[in-house]
Amino acid sequence: MRRLIKSYECGRLQCDLRLSQQALEDYQRRYRELFDFAPIGYLSLDHHACAVEFNPAAARLFDRPREFFLDRPFHEHVHPRWRNQFNDHLRQVFNGLECAQEMVLLKRDGTPLEVQFQSMPEVAADGRVIGCRTAVQDLSEHRRQEQVVERTSRAYQVQAACNRALLQAGCEDALFAEICRIIVEKGNFALAWVGLVDEGERQRIRPVAVYGEHADFLRGLSISWGNRRSGRGPSGRAVRLRKPVVCASIAEDSIFASYRQEAARRGLASCISLPLLTEERCLGVLGIYARETGVFSEEEERLLMELANQLAFGLIALRMRTEHGAALEQVQKLAYFDALTGLPNRSMFLERLEQGLSLARREDRRMGLLFLDLDRFKDINDTLGHEGGDQLLKAVGERLRGCVRQSDTVARLGGDEFVIILHSIYGQGQVEPVAKKILDAFTQPFLIGSREVYSSTSIGIALHPTDGEDVDTLIRHADAAMYNAKAEGRQIYRFFSPEMNRRIQAKLLLERHLRLAWARGETYIHYQPQLDLKSGIVVGVEALLRWNSPVLGKVDPVRFIPLAEETGMILPLGEWVLRQACRQVRSWHDAGHGDLRVAVNVSGRQFRHPDFIDLVDTILAETGLDPTRLVLEMTESTVMEKTEEAIMTLTDLKIRGIGLALDDFGTGYSSLNHLRSFPIDQIKIDRFFLSDLNGPYGQAAIVEAMIAMAHSLGLRVVAEGVEEKAQVDFLMARHCDEVQGFFWAHPLKAEDLPALLRPDCTSFAKAILH
Repeated sequence: MRRLIKSYECGRLQCDLRLSQQALEDYQRRYRELFDFAPIGYLSLDHHACAVEFNPAAARLFDRPREFFLDRPFHEHVHPRWRNQFNDHLRQVFNGLECAQEMVLLKRDGTPLEVQFQSMPEVAADGRVIGCRTAVQDLSEHRRQEQVVERTSRAYQVQAACNRALLQAGCEDALFAEICRIIVEKGNFALAWVGLVDEGERQRIRPVAVYGEHADFLRGLSISWGNRRSGRGPSGRAVRLRKPVVCASIAEDSIFASYRQEAARRGLASCISLPLLTEERCLGVLGIYARETGVFSEEEERLLMELANQLAFGLIALRMRTEHGAALEQVQKLAYFDALTGLPNRSMFLERLEQGLSLARREDRRMGLLFLDLDRFKDINDTLGHEGGDQLLKAVGERLRGCVRQSDTVARLGGDEFVIILHSIYGQGQVEPVAKKILDAFTQPFLIGSREVYSSTSIGIALHPTDGEDVDTLIRHADAAMYNAKAEGRQIYRFFSPEMNRRIQAKLLLERHLRLAWARGETYIHYQPQLDLKSGIVVGVEALLRWNSPVLGKVDPVRFIPLAEETGMILPLGEWVLRQACRQVRSWHDAGHGDLRVAVNVSGRQFRHPDFIDLVDTILAETGLDPTRLVLEMTESTVMEKTEEAIMTLTDLKIRGIGLALDDFGTGYSSLNHLRSFPIDQIKIDRFFLSDLNGPYGQAAIVEAMIAMAHSLGLRVVAEGVEEKAQVDFLMARHCDEVQGFFWAHPLKAEDLPALLRPDCTSFAKAILH
């Protein structure tokens, strides 16, 4: 018996051992698969720095097979200048430390390879360090991106310094010399030169300025812009083609064949040639040489071309100065002053703001920044025309200057945006009277031609240092305060507060969740029935977008629809709503409710999109919906923007048989004349006008007039937000055509709507209405 038990225990141990061995083999296999297929290089080194393990990703870094590295000292693949650092790195690891180190290795062809070593010790069961496990990450792409950013940043610095040189230049030679010096010193280029075009038969490009350690490179060169041998280089091509020519590698580019050896001897590896263009002709060329290949990215090329255009403009201005003594002053004015109003422009504003902040810090004083935006300037501009709008902007600038001290700065940023810097103030008490003075000034009309025009402004205020200690923060907070003033009713001023910042953050949070909502299926559609008042029949539904976020809960459309419009997300959302609504109504038609129509709201951004008509055609074709059963609803503000284009779009929809409705009628700015011009079928009276029919403000008379006016134009009238029997009776007495609202039905899920279409519900509706 004892022998039997012993035999059983031995068998069980052998079975456990086999299972353990199998588990170990599975683990080793999975480890080997992960090791071999990892996208990052992994290797193991022993005490002699010989490679014990080397995965394919690591081998690819060196352009060699992995077997080449095994049991060989890894030192030979480390750049000689980095071997001491490599030894120190290994020493730390074998002392039991984890460490990271940037290294330079050598590829198969001897070219350097920048990598990041992330190493940890391999420890045996007895605690001894028996190896070094290392992850190797190629830093080449990271370095390349850093170089692109650095180059682009330098190009901005070069452009800014050259702009200052353009403003201060006294003569052509000094200007060209200074431009070349700035490009080389601030842009860290090897060589820069400027050549002017000779319009004679020889078609020469004559170097007039050169700067750099290899300025002798141009000596003795014959450079032409004609289509001959001396004109086939980058400079001649740039002049002939009137566009930049980039030579990414002088050693390899055929257009540099004539000068390749001379360039290589001086270490010039790449170049860009930029034509100095005016509208009529090319004045010359700006050549820039670099010590490295592939230097000039698209962004840097764009910035340098802007610099070349500014240089061409500066050259023309300098040449005109002999004939017009005010040319230099005009150049300065163009650089720092707004051409329309004569106020400082954005460049001078930023400069003065930076100077003002420095002075405020030095003298321990405060500074105020006011952001102003004209209220509904677009409506005024549409009414008066662009010339009238420009006259208003000039008058606003003059009026603002009269509201501040001479030491303060009034600037125009562009469009209808103005800013005011109040220098050296002691606190909010000095800023508030200025804001009130500005608002009071806007209560007086502006005389534009022979017309008196009233305009108002919204003002946002940020104070230094409480609301920001640097330019960007102060501007951002003043801008946020201005938008808050607009949101609260316009023609007011608001100081920035932390609460505004919280609202901004909340808006960003809402935007982030909204971007994910559509993809995650968090949006859905409810349908609100539209009841014919004469027959008591549900004749249509309005498709209403809803959003139920697992994080934010049910989000009111008033919150997320304007945000979707602002960010452009309304385009994919609106397309989805239109497609889903058409598909759903077609299914109701197939179920026997063939007369039911669907109304879908169209945002301004959708309506103005060039592919909107094609999108509607595609969706109707996909879903098979009869176009006459679709109604598209636009607000007055949507169709009033670019009226002629809007009429063309509406007409294109109309000829397809699609119904057109003017939503929220009475809340916008459309006139009766415009209403007659739009090929619409119905108007929708906004719920605001029905909210207080018995009130003292004539709401009932307005609604009655709207219905009568619409009927006189042959339009149907739909009243929104009908919630009470008294409202229904009022609308029936005035022959309103249709109603929708909580009185009859809340917005419903698609599966709940057919119950309202049954004959017994129709009879019930007739009984209630009559």
